[in-house]
Amino acid sequence: MNVLISFLIAFVFVTHAHAGPDPSYGATLTPAMPEGAVEIPAAPGALAAAIVSHGPHTTFFLRAGVHTGNAEMRPKTGSVIIGEAGAILDGGNVAKHCFQHDPGVIPYAASAPRYVVTLRNLVVRKYAPPDQQCAVMAEGSGMGWGKALSDAADRNGWLVDHCAFVSNRAGGLFLGSASTARNCLASANGQVGFKATGRRAELLDCRSTGNNPDRQYNYFVEAGGVKCWSAKDLLVECGEYDHNGGFGLWTDYTWDGNVIRNASFHDNLRAGVSIEMTVGAEIAQCEFRHNDTDGMAGRIPPAFRPWDKSPASGPDLWTGEIFLFDACASGTLANRDAQAVQTFTGRTWIHNNRIANGGGGIVMLYQDRGGVTPSAVLQGSKDGPIAGLRGIVIEDNDIDCSGYAGSVNILANRDYSDAGGSWGPIPAAQAKEEFEAPIHRHNRYSESARFCVPKAAMRGGGDSVWDWNDRADVDLSQWQEMGKDRR
Repeated sequence: MNVLISFLIAFVFVTHAHAGPDPSYGATLTPAMPEGAVEIPAAPGALAAAIVSHGPHTTFFLRAGVHTGNAEMRPKTGSVIIGEAGAILDGGNVAKHCFQHDPGVIPYAASAPRYVVTLRNLVVRKYAPPDQQCAVMAEGSGMGWGKALSDAADRNGWLVDHCAFVSNRAGGLFLGSASTARNCLASANGQVGFKATGRRAELLDCRSTGNNPDRQYNYFVEAGGVKCWSAKDLLVECGEYDHNGGFGLWTDYTWDGNVIRNASFHDNLRAGVSIEMTVGAEIAQCEFRHNDTDGMAGRIPPAFRPWDKSPASGPDLWTGEIFLFDACASGTLANRDAQAVQTFTGRTWIHNNRIANGGGGIVMLYQDRGGVTPSAVLQGSKDGPIAGLRGIVIEDNDIDCSGYAGSVNILANRDYSDAGGSWGPIPAAQAKEEFEAPIHRHNRYSESARFCVPKAAMRGGGDSVWDWNDRADVDLSQWQEMGKDRR
């Protein structure tokens, strides 16, 4: 049975090709054992024992076969772990984690190699991490999130190269600062394929597909292809994110410098990309098609809809191929770790993308939620950086979809208690400013394009915030009259 499973996994990896520089995802390499490497047979617990008994800068070579009994392994500085073709690390649906970052590893100097741990050509399957965690937990890599805003020279990360994360209980791989996943595959994991945090994490030529397959996880929380949290200078380059039970890729409470480009997003139950509570991001030269299939069909179960509990909820505020929810921020933040005060003005730039056969187009939603840092969630606009729709530029995109080609919508109520103890509503002037803030220019739409805007925007304004909360459909000419995509 194990031989058959190994063959099927290898077949899936080889047949999922893409047009990037290396057309393979997952454990598709055929490495030979490096000179001086420690040979690891497919015997229970062999790798875990070898990591404990050997010192830093050791290379381990796993022979083909199913390796069981290896859990909570903490590679030492300079460890390189390579799998022969057909090498599988199997947690038996019992072990929580396969690998974890050891906070005691010695950071490299700037002149030394960037990566302190390397995983190559491994299949990691059937581990049982708790919710929100992954089979491989490298989230603590780098010099730590505390320096993520102040030290761009963080060089203490992991390299995960041509590895596959399959059928793990929650997530597959959790990247941390200065870590790179290259040509990796995350498939059929119970909750999410990849996660990332910290500074300068990279997903290069990776694929995340078929995660949260049975919808056991609420995809408005943390389910789907990729979820990034407290990230800065994230790079997602090329690759494919598809058929996930949630968002294709979601950044949430992240800083600036996040770039998503040359990637494909399709057939996800929610938006292909969601940018939420983020100081700044760029989405460029990506392809989107047939995302948000649940939203367009009105199939979102009540438990998965935090606000709208009607039997048919879509198309709704959350429907689109690209979803921007308080996707840009500006303000001043006291950085305790750097002992400095940072003032910033974010920019989110969506350009030169193609949306074909899309459920919706580029959808924006504003709610007064305050700060972009998790600790500032309940501070609102009284204190800390302010997240909203200011600083967003959407240009030179080709948009063809059956839903709204574009929308800018406002939620009237604040998401926090203000100084007077009120949870809202926001002033009408604030709603108007946020609606007018995003810049749309030089986008190309299909002839039947329709848009969704606040009713007050159709009249050029309004003193009631509830008129800004109510929505109305407009055509392209009306959209342009409101200052969007005006030629």
